[in-house]
Amino acid sequence: MTRILPWRLAFWACLLAAASAFAHPMERNGATMNPDWLAVPHIGIGRLVFGLTPEEVAAVADPVYGAPTPLIRGGEATADVEAMIAELGPSLSAADISAMRQAAADLANLDRQNLEKDRTPILLEYRDGRLDGVTVEARHAETHVRNERVFSLDAREVLRLFERANGAPGRFRSTEAAFDNLAVSLFAFSRVSPDGKVRVVREDDPDFTGRSVTLRRAPYRPANEMDQFVTASFD
Repeated sequence: MTRILPWRLAFWACLLAAASAFAHPMERNGATMNPDWLAVPHIGIGRLVFGLTPEEVAAVADPVYGAPTPLIRGGEATADVEAMIAELGPSLSAADISAMRQAAADLANLDRQNLEKDRTPILLEYRDGRLDGVTVEARHAETHVRNERVFSLDAREVLRLFERANGAPGRFRSTEAAFDNLAVSLFAFSRVSPDGKVRVVREDDPDFTGRSVTLRRAPYRPANEMDQFVTASFD
């Protein structure tokens, strides 16, 4: 197991102090919030602090979040794409080939890994070897932001909570709601209809059980996708 250096411990202590300030107090209506599931924008979730290496994540992950799976290296995507281009050959346009190669290049420095416990994975993303994104699902019921358990609220309340924390309306496409000032994306709390209207996902909707929250160090704003989003307010 990787030895944690003293300066690393000091680094974590500073980040946890910031997290505590963001979430204080840690109780609401008599219910104690678990600091291991405190989601803090730009910092991480609990012990899963952005900037950690895979080895440091492994040292803090089990038993709280689960055992880490092997890393899926983003660099492998380049070889896969080139093989696909060679296989599809003439059926691809020059624009298609360019887009595929650009997508592979964007993924080249992005590795992925799961933390698995009770068949409930947490998805981790590493950029340049450092933890850069964490995704938790509705089954991680203790996940909380601003003293609110995210997956215990109805979808409209969650959208309103993040919009207020963001200080501006979110941008929406399909079932994604992105809040750039927080570098947070919500999935399956909302849906954009074919006519561009953003609707709240109801509890009886099949997608509702698939709700998830992704936190990143920096907002995900791919230039070639921004025109796919619409802006809407729930506050």
